[in-house]
Amino acid sequence: MKRFAYWMLIPLLSLIVGLFPSEQVIARPALFSPNLSAQELINEVNALRSSNGLSPYKTNFILMGVAQNHADYLASQGIVTHFGADGSRPYQRAIAAGYSVAGDLSTGGSFAENIHSGSNLTPAGVVTFWQGDTVNLATMLSAEYQDVGVGEAVANGVTYYVLVAGSEGNALVPTATATLSSSVFVISTAGARATPEIVVFLSTPLENGEIFHIVKKNEALWSIALAYGTTVEQLKALNGLVSDEIFEGQTLLVFRPIPDTATPTIEVTATLGIPTSTATLPVTSTATSTPTPVPTAPVSRQSSGLVVGIIVFGALVAAGIGAWLGRKRNKAAVD
Repeated sequence: MKRFAYWMLIPLLSLIVGLFPSEQVIARPALFSPNLSAQELINEVNALRSSNGLSPYKTNFILMGVAQNHADYLASQGIVTHFGADGSRPYQRAIAAGYSVAGDLSTGGSFAENIHSGSNLTPAGVVTFWQGDTVNLATMLSAEYQDVGVGEAVANGVTYYVLVAGSEGNALVPTATATLSSSVFVISTAGARATPEIVVFLSTPLENGEIFHIVKKNEALWSIALAYGTTVEQLKALNGLVSDEIFEGQTLLVFRPIPDTATPTIEVTATLGIPTSTATLPVTSTATSTPTPVPTAPVSRQSSGLVVGIIVFGALVAAGIGAWLGRKRNKAAVD
């Protein structure tokens, strides 16, 4: 009996120890942003600039954060876009982070962004890929930009690289002068370096009086509002826009005629003497509130394990008592 009790004791102790809660190892999520090769990518870009007789870009910590945040967003959504989750454009995200973007902000300012994604990417390979695109190459070889930031994020085996470059200074506020010729509205912006002239092609009103405008390249809400004689706020309200960002090919409602809301005249015939009808007062409804039952919290795994542990411990004590009584009984029989 004594030997049987000892053999029973070992597995029961092991079971109790295994039921105690333990610290779980938190698995690394599928999305993470190591940013290990960001500086290597900057070195590759500066090497390209040096070979073209340009001074190297300076690493800017604000722009590093801007690029990293956008890379994380792209990786989390599995997409490639220059627009942020809130519809913001690159220069707007830089300004919001505290970087004073110079240039004409109506055309994006002195700021640009390159994006690339894929599997088994290297910084050198990303720079080589960007060299094959005119716009991306211009970002890396700009004589106007001074600062740079790079972000890197990985999700589901795909690496996302974001490079932003720009220069700080006073933003140019364009002075707009407009001329209207038939269905073309020309805006000349004095002091704007990127787009000195913007042409807005006006749309013809529909039969119901509504006017829709299809956004063309280099157009902005302010230029469309100026062309149609409205305001940016009215355009945003008509189209449910939360920011000033629009994109090429987007259809905007520019004007909607106000419907006729004149109150019709109601003819009332009065009868002298006893009224033929009695006004009935509306019955005020009584709100009855029904208490919402509070759901009972589910029993956690640790709690159930603790209960089982207590039960097993009680069984262990009972087995020990039984073994002790059996040994005592055997001893009494021998005596």
